[in-house]
Amino acid sequence: MPEPTMSNRPNQSYLGKVFLIAWREFRYTALTKGFIFGAVAMPVLMFGVIAVIPAMLSQKSPPLVGTIVVVDPSDTIVPRAKAILETPINKLQLAGEFVKNPPMDRGAQFDAMSDLTGDDQQVISVEWRSEKSLDAVESVKSELAKGSILAGAAITGDMLDPAKDATALALFIPSSLSPKHVRQVSRALQQAVEDERIARSGIDRAMLTRLADQPEPLTTRISPAGSEAKERTELRLLVPGAFMFLLWICVFTSANYLLTTTIEEKSNKVMEVLLAAASPMQLLAGKILGYSMVSAVMLLMYGGLGIAGLSVASMMDLVPIAHLVYLVVFFVMAYFMVASMMAAVGSAVSDLREAQSLVGPVMLVLVIPIMLWMPIIENPNGMLATIASFVPPAIPFVMILRVTASTEPIALWQTLLSIAWGFGCAFGMLWVAARIFRVGVLMQGKPPTPRELVKWAFVR
Repeated sequence: MPEPTMSNRPNQSYLGKVFLIAWREFRYTALTKGFIFGAVAMPVLMFGVIAVIPAMLSQKSPPLVGTIVVVDPSDTIVPRAKAILETPINKLQLAGEFVKNPPMDRGAQFDAMSDLTGDDQQVISVEWRSEKSLDAVESVKSELAKGSILAGAAITGDMLDPAKDATALALFIPSSLSPKHVRQVSRALQQAVEDERIARSGIDRAMLTRLADQPEPLTTRISPAGSEAKERTELRLLVPGAFMFLLWICVFTSANYLLTTTIEEKSNKVMEVLLAAASPMQLLAGKILGYSMVSAVMLLMYGGLGIAGLSVASMMDLVPIAHLVYLVVFFVMAYFMVASMMAAVGSAVSDLREAQSLVGPVMLVLVIPIMLWMPIIENPNGMLATIASFVPPAIPFVMILRVTASTEPIALWQTLLSIAWGFGCAFGMLWVAARIFRVGVLMQGKPPTPRELVKWAFVR
């Protein structure tokens, strides 16, 4: 039985043809292998990865078993290192210490964070051996080469003298030792050397630790109404950007589909067949509606992925329900603004290269939110952010930055006015696009100039 089309439904209603065109556009874009893999399968796969991350982090660490030989003329390091290595580390304490006093060295940061993924019940069965003669270093290396010991170290020079700068700790390991085990052994030896230097200086370690303890700033924002909220500076920069780029990607991906398919159908004469069964306005409405569903699928999948990630990290307080509502509102506004421009340009040209010259000036306006991302986040209630909130077609992208970045509510009149003005501009752009589409969809040959486009839109 042949698939129902507009041509074999001559009595179909106006809206019926619009919905049929919308379904056609959605089906030939969203129900393809490439789209399903990129916009549906990948987020689902990442959902699964997020779900198994806690289980992956809780896996039991491999046992640390073997003999460690320390060449130490003072014979003081082995007892200290043994006690340090065999002392269980509480992950919550380690995480709190890392946040409180983060290491300045990037490698040290990696080591500290990697230790958080270890298992508290890791099997550690290490035999320590001390050699007092520095001549034993070569024999230690020989034993390592044979695989008879786990690791070796040499305490040389004035490393333990508190009056002198500490020199590098010589650590010898076999090629088969895992990076996690290397970090465990080196940390135990480093801590043991530090403890010995402090003990020889006569300073109380507990007092030294307290003196070096930097107070953690607990920043609290106080609103004019007296309410208090904990400040999260880094996340205040990232979350608004994530909202804006989610909006940007979803809208421009589907709008680009709309542009390319309109150009292809026009150049391949498919457009003439479609216009034999539907009016230009029905065709335009169906295309915009169909690709809006494509964009909505992407927003749902990637937005849901982000929410799932925040949920796993117990950070859902960063995304209140009001922000999600604003995301939907500004998504609809942004889509109709961008889609109307793409449809108008696609109908006026016959080649993708010709379209670039017409889309270029508009794109300059649309990159305003990206260029002003940081200034808007730093001062969402400032003059620059306020003015940019009323410049179409950048309105939805600037406003989603403002409402998600502001620690104080945006003035209600500004939010309502920008929404009303934005949707007014969106409908105005749809009206202009419809006028251009009606004339340009059947035009062939030389692409129109901007002056001719204005004539198509405003002159009967």
